[in-house]
Amino acid sequence: MKQVAFSKKDGSSPKWQWVLIGLGIFIMLLSAALWLNDRRQTAVTPNPEPETTEAAPDAENSPANDFISLALTRAQSGDAEGALEALDVAIASDPDNAAEAYYYRGLIKAEQGDLSGALDDMDMGIAANQHMPELYAARGTMHASMGRPATAIEDFDKAIQLSPDHAATYVNRGQAYLNMGNPDLAIDDFNYALQLDPNLVAAYFNRGTLYLERSESEKALADFNTAIDLSPEAPALYFNRAVAYMNMNEFESAAADLTIYLGMSTDEEGIHQAEALLSSMQDYEANSHLDVDE
Repeated sequence: MKQVAFSKKDGSSPKWQWVLIGLGIFIMLLSAALWLNDRRQTAVTPNPEPETTEAAPDAENSPANDFISLALTRAQSGDAEGALEALDVAIASDPDNAAEAYYYRGLIKAEQGDLSGALDDMDMGIAANQHMPELYAARGTMHASMGRPATAIEDFDKAIQLSPDHAATYVNRGQAYLNMGNPDLAIDDFNYALQLDPNLVAAYFNRGTLYLERSESEKALADFNTAIDLSPEAPALYFNRAVAYMNMNEFESAAADLTIYLGMSTDEEGIHQAEALLSSMQDYEANSHLDVDE
């Protein structure tokens, strides 16, 4: 099989101007979805673990529960406004046991872009119940999204103290460490998250991106390959894997991934970046010579 090697006429290696694509608004929605799944499982488990949530004595019989269930049903059907209305009623009907309602209302506000309102809800939820780890995890994510990584880490630490086996919280704390310039602590958290949950796409994505920043492209490629196997419908994975391929001079594979990304993504900025990378590869190839082993 013929092998084609690209090299510039002056013998220097190309300097790619690339920007890595994110998976979305930090890992907030992923983490929230995992907490929601945990809560649903807890609801049907005869003996839930005590560190997950310490409810107030009357919480199980609270009149708010029916409205919370209604809100979740509406949210899952795409009716965010209807869900907010139901959560407002839940909070008004039983303010002393409203922590869970504040939590879900805060998540919906965050998804709608109202981070300030979401943060207020998490604060009120924690005031109502200081033993719900998901409240601290969500508030930490919001602080991180607002450029406050140190404050975020404090909340993630508290969430981990209350629920040490929740993998997504380690991913979020790792990203906060990275934003503070502590990549070693970040990668420790990504590694531990994967020990807890070997199928956590966000951990592979974040660790792979960190490997790229460290110029460890082969490790990055391995992480992106695994993440794509687990979640083939996530466009950002193909973009960042393309960058890994480019750093390894595997331009055909990089171009293929960028083409896949362009066919999947609706992010205008990311599309422009992918088109620019494809153009830069074409320019590089046009100004390079081919060394072909017959």
